[in-house]
Amino acid sequence: MKSTVSHRDSCFLLGALAGLALACSSSSGPTTPSVPPDDVDTAQGGSSSGAESPTLPSGTGDFAMTGDDSAVCATATFCDGFEDAAVDLAPGGMWTPTQNNGTVRVDASRPFRGAHAVKATTVGGVAYKAALLGLSGAPVIPLTDNRVYGRMMFYLESVPTTSLHWTIIDGRGTVPGQDYSSTYRYGGQLPVQGGSQWMANYDTTDFYATPSRGPRTDCYRHAQGKVAPVGKWSCAEWYFDGQSNQMRFWLDGTELTDLEIDGTGDGCVAPPADQTWVAPTFSRLDIGWESYAIDDERSIWIDDVVISQTQVGCPARE
Repeated sequence: MKSTVSHRDSCFLLGALAGLALACSSSSGPTTPSVPPDDVDTAQGGSSSGAESPTLPSGTGDFAMTGDDSAVCATATFCDGFEDAAVDLAPGGMWTPTQNNGTVRVDASRPFRGAHAVKATTVGGVAYKAALLGLSGAPVIPLTDNRVYGRMMFYLESVPTTSLHWTIIDGRGTVPGQDYSSTYRYGGQLPVQGGSQWMANYDTTDFYATPSRGPRTDCYRHAQGKVAPVGKWSCAEWYFDGQSNQMRFWLDGTELTDLEIDGTGDGCVAPPADQTWVAPTFSRLDIGWESYAIDDERSIWIDDVVISQTQVGCPARE
């Protein structure tokens, strides 16, 4: 049986127990918000069918660290390997960081290839944390036909070992014809044997604004035991189709079909469980780390980011 207790419910429960008024509202803009966004953690719960014997992701971290993306970038909308960015500062140019109990910095300690990567780090011991790097201007935004493929190399130092919702990829914007926004996300939540299970998530966070706008959703689809790799460089690819309400995700060149969304997922915090994941007109794409409950410090390194109208694939293997 699935749990129906969301992150937001937990936030208010903790506040009631402690006699405190906890901030559970939201800001989705590029500046550092003063309070946590009105993002709710997904109602998920229960073990997946793969909890006993998870399907480990393909890939062994043996991607070639030489060469470059010249051929890919010749036809892509946007590419960045952060080689021209200043170390110890947030990347500039088209990038806009969102930093709340976290930092986004160009880093020379662990590049995938070349000399630089971006390191996103969030602090431990606080409920809401964001260290995100976003694209919101031309030539990426507006998206052609409201569709986009993305690719990045990533190195997760660690992931939560408890049922804690986390995000490394998202796309957000206003729902066409409405006054509220929606967000497509890829990340994870449920711990299974071997790690933290991947998850697709859909949310309409303006429901928690004052005044409230739009429906309550916080919907999910779990990857049935497939876990996020840690301690090695891996390749993530994703596809958001705002015309057809579709999402797809690939890990190290293999599609995780459990995470494919075609209009709806496995369930939602609020009924009906099969409500449509109505896509926004995407106005911002984010990568990095975001999580919604008290957790340890987390770090992710990101390199070789590509945004394209077609799938570009992962780097060659050694």
